[in-house]
Amino acid sequence: MLKRSVKRVLAVCAAAAALAAFAACGGAGESGDDVWYAFTDDTGKVISLSEKPGRTAVLFSSFAEVWNLAGGRTDITVGESVERGFAGEDAVLVDGGAGKTVNTELLVASGPDFVICSADIEAQADAAELLNSSGIPAACFRIETFEDYLRVLKICTDITENPEAYRTNGEEVKARIDALLSSVDGEPEMKNILFVRAGSGASATKAKTADQHFAAAMLKELGTHNIAEDAEVLLDGLSLEAVITADPDYIFISTMGSEDAARAYMDSVLAEPAWQALSAVQNGNFAYLPKELFQFKPNARWDEAYAYLIGLVYEK
Repeated sequence: MLKRSVKRVLAVCAAAAALAAFAACGGAGESGDDVWYAFTDDTGKVISLSEKPGRTAVLFSSFAEVWNLAGGRTDITVGESVERGFAGEDAVLVDGGAGKTVNTELLVASGPDFVICSADIEAQADAAELLNSSGIPAACFRIETFEDYLRVLKICTDITENPEAYRTNGEEVKARIDALLSSVDGEPEMKNILFVRAGSGASATKAKTADQHFAAAMLKELGTHNIAEDAEVLLDGLSLEAVITADPDYIFISTMGSEDAARAYMDSVLAEPAWQALSAVQNGNFAYLPKELFQFKPNARWDEAYAYLIGLVYEK
């Protein structure tokens, strides 16, 4: 632990000099080098690599998993990537948590050849802009559907030159998903559902629509109708009147933050007499969705996530 702390302190001390050096030379990749690989990220920016990266930074844990699935190694990252097992204990940490803040000086000083960021986290989007202006290629991705995952995985496996990883972790997963969707194709009965992302209290707990959460999008693909699509008041919280009026057949709950605190809050909501009168509660058709599949992106386990929802909705 002490050795690692000393390493990080030395890196911080070198950061200012590293930034100055990049600015002085105009940044790597601006000297007319041939492009080894280029792609467009999810902000519309063309990212060009002059050679295969030797040292990669990934600032979002779900993307660190994708990079690992592609056969890549994450050398620089955030604490959550290490906690989830997608980076080693020797990885340089530029944020101790989930990547909502980024120590850009330490990041530059750590010498990445390529950086992967989340387009949905402001600190990471800002870091990507700074890095690209300094000549360090930094891509921003966004994964909300399985198709998004396939696209990002394909880019990553192109960079790692590992087409077998794309076949195993992409194409084979797609084949299993296609089979699952075929198993419910033409189901005659439309299911009315309520999808809730629960936090530890009322202010953090809201209904979510298909364009706001990937699990709600999956449920829509499975032929359900989310009552939040009709009642905008649900998007600001859980309007009891709107829920009672719609009386959903199923309630699906994804937790955020502390899972225990979120479940405790939702248990207290569902125990209220008015909620107890709902069809979904009376019939036991409400479920807390597993965190590893529905809070974090399921990535190569996307077929498992579909199978889980199909089992709940269609009892297959």
